[in-house]
Amino acid sequence: MSDRPAIPTPRQPAADSDIAFVGGGFRTTTFLSSAPGLLRRRIRVYERGTTVGPGGFARYGITTTSIGSRFFKHLDPSGPFASLARSRALADVVHAEQPVAMERLATALTALGGTLADALGPEGVRLGSAVVAVHADSRQRRVVLQLSDGSTESARHVVLATGRTERPHPELARWRSKVLASGTVISVGHRQDVKDRLLAAAGRPVVVAGCSHSAMSALQTLLDVRAELRAEHPGAPLPALRVVRRGPARLMYDSADLARLGQVPGRERPFDPVADVCPATGIVYRDSGLRHQSRALYCALWAGEVPGAALVDAPVLGDAADGFDEAALIVQALGYHGRAPDIHVDGVPARPGDSPARLLADDDGALLLSGTAHPLLSVLRVEPTPLDRRDDTAYASDLYERLASRLDRLVAPVAEVGA
Repeated sequence: MSDRPAIPTPRQPAADSDIAFVGGGFRTTTFLSSAPGLLRRRIRVYERGTTVGPGGFARYGITTTSIGSRFFKHLDPSGPFASLARSRALADVVHAEQPVAMERLATALTALGGTLADALGPEGVRLGSAVVAVHADSRQRRVVLQLSDGSTESARHVVLATGRTERPHPELARWRSKVLASGTVISVGHRQDVKDRLLAAAGRPVVVAGCSHSAMSALQTLLDVRAELRAEHPGAPLPALRVVRRGPARLMYDSADLARLGQVPGRERPFDPVADVCPATGIVYRDSGLRHQSRALYCALWAGEVPGAALVDAPVLGDAADGFDEAALIVQALGYHGRAPDIHVDGVPARPGDSPARLLADDDGALLLSGTAHPLLSVLRVEPTPLDRRDDTAYASDLYERLASRLDRLVAPVAEVGA
């Protein structure tokens, strides 16, 4: 038997956190407030902005497309979140049974985010921190997060909650120099720029490409801005507004019976009683249909009841090329794409952040790479609802619960490791 002393195995440095959330907006805030038990782990939130909670909602000067209470339906007012019962800002939205101004929603989320940040402590929040890449190491069972300033930190598990963005649409590439994303048009911070552009149009038309909720929100903003300009600059030539739709819109109805009575040929897309009716609620186009103010504005536009605005049909955007050529400004409202950092797995690039492919996840929120769930990476509703699932209320309705259960199982609190 050798007399040599045993050489101790080098201890691997502890990860900086147990679970890292990339993005500190609506999804991260409402998810963690739905699962207070997860706060027994070392949670760290990386947020590009200056506040945890409101995310992009704080930028928009519009009304929500859903009723206020739906945004907080998962909230568990216990543990560190018990004090929220006294928050007037939160109650203002939690009990709202109608759409609310984005400003009110952002204020409520700021209150929720502040409570979460207090619970996480100073080491649990990284504000002004953009994660540009994540490197998952299956052998070490950890993920390294690379920040935009060149620094790195590590976690035992990473949840991507980076939200969505509008990418330049290839069919509008020819007019790229005069295209604005709908999110920019409805942004409070860009309102003066939009006013200046409409005034500078000198009567040339402004075109909205798309017929979605975003398109109707952008159209309403343009109508409001034009009214302001009319009052501020009497006699100045102001642009006509055109909305280019690629096909009849989906309008939400509370039941198939109401849809059969209310659908108007040409105005809206006929519904399929199998594919377009939610089996749990009976709602037609529950997730994809225009509703509330967007629905009312679209119907008025189709009927020719919006002064100075018109609807243009173009099954392919190129069919409206003459209108795009003439326009002083084109507003792109053609959908969103998930925002994500570059993803590397075991030293190999697995998915670049600018990938045209959707960031897929299974029903537990596990990131799917080549169809396989990754044990170290999760996704929290980054992408829009898949087209084949969008009118089924069962889709993702239990995601928060399933993801919390999965994280609880995969990432034990530090005190329990090795117990």
